[in-house]
Amino acid sequence: MRVAATFVTGAALLFSACDGAPVSETDGNLTDGGKDSEAVFVKFHPQKEFCVEYENSGMMKGTSINCMRKWGTERVEIEDFVVGIAGVSRQEKAHKIYIGDKIYVLDTSKMTGTATKNPIQEDLSNTDPIALGKAMMASWNMADTGEDKTIAGVECNVMSSPQMGSVCLTDNLVMLEQNFMGVSRVATSVDLTSGGDDANYSLYEKAELTEGPDIEALMKQI
Repeated sequence: MRVAATFVTGAALLFSACDGAPVSETDGNLTDGGKDSEAVFVKFHPQKEFCVEYENSGMMKGTSINCMRKWGTERVEIEDFVVGIAGVSRQEKAHKIYIGDKIYVLDTSKMTGTATKNPIQEDLSNTDPIALGKAMMASWNMADTGEDKTIAGVECNVMSSPQMGSVCLTDNLVMLEQNFMGVSRVATSVDLTSGGDDANYSLYEKAELTEGPDIEALMKQI
């Protein structure tokens, strides 16, 4: 069941990353007589910050929240699903934080969790995500259908492929709808001006953490 959830999330991440790129931009801090200082930072997403709430149906029923800030280098997912496969179902709740080179997966009812090295952080930091995204989109035969939608008051464009189902993306690649592997996800609330509550990004600091699985090793076995 967790594998299905991981594939759905992974597809969403790859869609959202397809137009980001490491860039050099002014950090906004004034130094030396009021001149802007130049800071190089990694940009994983063309939208500086956003926070979207989704309603999920199909194999995964429930709600999820996906928020990003600092051009996607910090991200939060809050999930509350009932996952059902072949007549077997289970409740899955998690608070996931992607920050720096770590992924924190928290059980907020117990305030425990795992800290795992993000296996793609270094690659994304040293790879042009535009080229990577285009390659992935091409391999999945994702194509613009020409259909536009308005979801939760925000416009998006529908893309689809026989392999990957369909997604509806804003001009800055914020996903508002997704249909993939028996799961449907549609935005119920969209904020393109904020990354959401600051406390959601630092919650791992209050949890009892243990070392998580070696995701990179697991990925090599797939």
